[in-house]
Amino acid sequence: MRIIETEAYTFDELSDDAKEKAIEKFREEKYEYLNLNFFYEDCVYQLEELGFVNPRVLYSLGHCQGDGLSFSADEYSKLEDLYIEELGKGKEKTAELLAENSVFVCGGNKGHYCYASTDDIDLYIHNYSSGINTGCENINEVVENVLHKLEDIYIDLCSQLEKQGYDEIEYQQSDECIIEDIQCNEYEFTKDGKLI
Repeated sequence: MRIIETEAYTFDELSDDAKEKAIEKFREEKYEYLNLNFFYEDCVYQLEELGFVNPRVLYSLGHCQGDGLSFSADEYSKLEDLYIEELGKGKEKTAELLAENSVFVCGGNKGHYCYASTDDIDLYIHNYSSGINTGCENINEVVENVLHKLEDIYIDLCSQLEKQGYDEIEYQQSDECIIEDIQCNEYEFTKDGKLI
């Protein structure tokens, strides 16, 4: 058996070249094990705050074909507001009735990909054929217009959350974040920047 003694350096004690090597090695390893749990939880929180009930987020953020972000949700609690917006003031009872009888479907991307599409979301009136007395002759047009508003909300949200995800990945790969990680964990290195 032999004993090898090695001088240990903190990150701040390394030369600029050794610091660059250490950062690059951490960046390579960190890319394989990116922690996006906080990002996922933040997406769920934002969606809940905006009225989506029990959202589940699906994402792939590798800048590849089919990558993106979509989500599913059980309900949209602000549906009545969209109907009021579409019908105008004074039609609150009609909006309430339409919202109560609407079926909101938000299934996210069901294919092999994660990107968002207007096909991920749908809205229709439950038991419309049995007759809902809304006093609204153009019920199909109203529902279709509200669906288009929902599609716009959905696509915009998916786009915003996807951007936040890419921003988080970029931050986790930044020199600033890597150096902070190294210093917080008090890692030590050899003189040439290899982790001990």
